[in-house]
Amino acid sequence: MGQENSTRPTAEDVLKTLKEGNLRFVNGNLEHPNHCEESRQILALGQEPIATVLTCADSRVPPVDIFDQGLGHLFVVRVAGNIIGDHSLGSIEYAVKHLHTPLVIVMGHTSCGAVSAVASGAALEGHIATLGPAIQTAIKSVEETSGDLVNNASKELARQIAKKIAESEPIVADLVKAGKVKVVPAFYDLHTGKVIFLDT
Repeated sequence: MGQENSTRPTAEDVLKTLKEGNLRFVNGNLEHPNHCEESRQILALGQEPIATVLTCADSRVPPVDIFDQGLGHLFVVRVAGNIIGDHSLGSIEYAVKHLHTPLVIVMGHTSCGAVSAVASGAALEGHIATLGPAIQTAIKSVEETSGDLVNNASKELARQIAKKIAESEPIVADLVKAGKVKVVPAFYDLHTGKVIFLDT
């Protein structure tokens, strides 16, 4: 379990850190912090990640690399389409309640396969079908918006999921209301490597 203390960074501090890390990633000036043996030994005793990231399971979207962070920095929850269910939401609740991460990022990305499949009307087989409803809701919200439907829907999905997490009772909603946690939607561009923080 993490320990809450006054030296923990604020959500704004963490956002600044992650934006700086993403800029290093985009420019190819990676620092790869916390990858040494000493870091591993310290982290074996416990973790105090600075942020929780819910993102797509897509192999091209690794948050630790995208934000140029290291071992123990990010508590990452990944599922196709970066949607939430009971298990993923429970993981996020654990991170904000017990590891005291002040920031939760919900990060969509360009050319998302899950969003593309739903947008094209493809038949979703097996448990893949459980991804459909949340994505379909996002698609309907942006159907009249100009631009790329899949990317617009991915941004909207990140916004909608972030809102659901922020309003999730009792754990996350209470921490958000108390000003201890901030939930932010974001969007990653596979081509440029840049992360845009939406609505901030």
